[in-house]
Amino acid sequence: AVKAPFLIKKLFNNMAEEAYHDQDGLGDEDDDLLAGMEETAPQIDQDSLLMRFCPHDSSMLYPQEDKSNRSLRYACRLCRYTEASNNPMIYKNVLKKEVGNVLATVPSSVSDDPTLPRSDQVTCPSCSHHEAVFFQGDTSDARSDSLALIFVCCNCDAKWIA
Repeated sequence: AVKAPFLIKKLFNNMAEEAYHDQDGLGDEDDDLLAGMEETAPQIDQDSLLMRFCPHDSSMLYPQEDKSNRSLRYACRLCRYTEASNNPMIYKNVLKKEVGNVLATVPSSVSDDPTLPRSDQVTCPSCSHHEAVFFQGDTSDARSDSLALIFVCCNCDAKWIA
């Protein structure tokens, strides 16, 4: 059975050969131009490749830990071929958190929730009422990564952070 990665690599190599050779009716000047472009073509960094393939059987190489040397290697599952990795990272999960107004996400009806604690020791900045429900909310932004108390007035549903 022929492996799919092998066919993909072979197809890619054939397409590259066809583009380079004189099969499109290009003249000798065009061949010289293409040869010059080949020298200035961007080089592919082997560490930035998403998938690696075995040079012997064209199967995919999988990351594997070399415990004795404490390093990362890529290994073929069909033969014993391995190669060292220059980058010890397999996957990088980048979480992008939207920074926005946390108070806009708090529904006004939260003041009617009987399960939330109430305080009569705070003063609403809008109506000066002294009763509000409160809860801890994630107010992290670019300046701080902390939890804060979010208050909602029981009279006018105004929201503020304390």
